[in-house]
Amino acid sequence: MISKIPLSKKIFLLTTKIFINQFRENNFNIQNIFLILISFSGIFFLVAMYLWSPQSTAPSTSHYSLNKSIILLLFILICFLGIFAALYPSKCKTLLKFQNDSKQKTSQGNIQSKQKTINQSNIQFAGHHPDCGKFSSHTLTINGKKYCPGCFGLSVGASIAIVGMVAYYFMAYPLIGYTSIYGEISFWIGVCTVFTALLIIIFLNVGIKLKFISNIALVTGSFLILVGLDIVKGNLITELYFIILVIFWILTRIAVSETSHETICQDCLKKSACVYE
Repeated sequence: MISKIPLSKKIFLLTTKIFINQFRENNFNIQNIFLILISFSGIFFLVAMYLWSPQSTAPSTSHYSLNKSIILLLFILICFLGIFAALYPSKCKTLLKFQNDSKQKTSQGNIQSKQKTINQSNIQFAGHHPDCGKFSSHTLTINGKKYCPGCFGLSVGASIAIVGMVAYYFMAYPLIGYTSIYGEISFWIGVCTVFTALLIIIFLNVGIKLKFISNIALVTGSFLILVGLDIVKGNLITELYFIILVIFWILTRIAVSETSHETICQDCLKKSACVYE
């Protein structure tokens, strides 16, 4: 008699197969794989910490304690850095090294020097994407100006998160201890939002609008998680771990995006005009 495979095992095997296929299709390198594994395993570890970590035993009068204020300020600082990167993408252009490459060889056939300059006559940058036609699905046009939907989405999400965090600090903080149900809801909505956003950003080739929305969701979901952690647990170690995890999420998004851009340039037939390194 043939034993039936349990449904949970089928789902696990199917999910594993999908992930392996996506890793192959997206040409992820070792760094990408490491960051992706850290990002997703970090979410599950965060949930475990949320479920089993002890609640803070600090007295109710310490709503505005120094430790909690520092955690919220660190999160706001990360949001401001994200906004800066989105508003001034040229500052981040070194992450995407689209450069003209000219080589001079000696009589012995060896490379004597390698001069790297951006040839503006051939390549015009829209944000940090070259306007060569290969990145039309990577730019969002608003009022005639082109933006990176990912970076612009992060900046919008970061702006929402900053406003929300300030409002939470001054308006909702005194209610901690009386609104644990709202903290529970906030945490679980945030976890589901971030998990879904990471799946879309990392593994799926989606349209411009969904890229924009998913990047907003990544930041706003993070904000909801932090609010939930602070209301329900108020545990400094858990919140510090979460701040570090947010940084890994951002690094993962950047690394995966860079690999995607590199693949586009490597498959381009005009490598002589524009070289991605």
